[in-house]
Amino acid sequence: MPLTLAAAVVLTVVALASFAVRLHGRRQRRRSRREQRVLTRAFRRFLDGGETAAALARAADRVDEGSYWTVLETLSLKLNRARWLRLSRALVNSRHAATERRALSDDSPWRQVLACRRLALLRSRASWRALRRAMTRGGEMVTLAAATALARYHDRGALRWILSHQEAVAHRHRNALAALMRTFGTRGLPVLARALERGISNTRVELAVVDALGVAGYRDACPPIERRLAHGDLDMRAAAARSLGLMGAVECGTSLMAALRDDAWQVRAQAARALGRVRALVAAEALAGRLTDRSWWVRHHAAYALMELGEMGQATLRHVIATSDDPYARDMAREALDRELKRLAA
Repeated sequence: MPLTLAAAVVLTVVALASFAVRLHGRRQRRRSRREQRVLTRAFRRFLDGGETAAALARAADRVDEGSYWTVLETLSLKLNRARWLRLSRALVNSRHAATERRALSDDSPWRQVLACRRLALLRSRASWRALRRAMTRGGEMVTLAAATALARYHDRGALRWILSHQEAVAHRHRNALAALMRTFGTRGLPVLARALERGISNTRVELAVVDALGVAGYRDACPPIERRLAHGDLDMRAAAARSLGLMGAVECGTSLMAALRDDAWQVRAQAARALGRVRALVAAEALAGRLTDRSWWVRHHAAYALMELGEMGQATLRHVIATSDDPYARDMAREALDRELKRLAA
């Protein structure tokens, strides 16, 4: 009996302790949500002219770290640059930002990455200096995070540093590097184009630069990208074709038509797609010839590229359906025309 009673007492204590922990956690979450609502209102009043910078700074320093950064991440990423800079100036001496700058020297790379992400939300001279140090001294993960933060600052010097120290990010995924380069905005595009013209030693970085310039539609970079369409490796040739299409580089139509004869189906497919995007009417016959390609993707992009050429391309597709002895070419041409009819009827 005493043992049973003791066990019951222990279980009761454990249950009560668990309940107390959960209750405390709920109270903390409710408090945090209240703080976030109060701070959000203070930020909005400030941005609308109803709150002074000093009052906003005091309100920001009163809330806990988590609430502060949660509200900033929700709000600052939605602001235009002028309002974001105004908010940054008001919070330039924030104790929370000072904590994150110190965290850039933490032993944990994950903590450093979090600090980089948070410091990107507000611009200040002190944060810029701390992020520059983290970018040049950190491991690859920290370097990328710091560079991404500096990209939001539109720090072209950071972009030039990345391009001249390619080994610092050489193992990052190509898509992550392209996203980083796009974050620098339009002011970073001439820097990327000049680097591409001079030559980039790391293939992954080079591909990311070509991707970023293509997505941005930066036509001044057409010449170095067009050269890579003929002389790069498979991935580079495909990336060059895709980027020229995204740029609408109709002046590169001849090179793209030549790429329709590339040995790699990936390049032929991207070249066909690009010719449709730039609406190169002179490519109608060459695209029709690709409807008999052994690769489904090449036939698919060639047919839909012809649709992009308007009446001329559609007439070419109807001619293929009526005269071609290749059933695959007829089927693909019919699919493209049927898709257009369904779109118009919708």
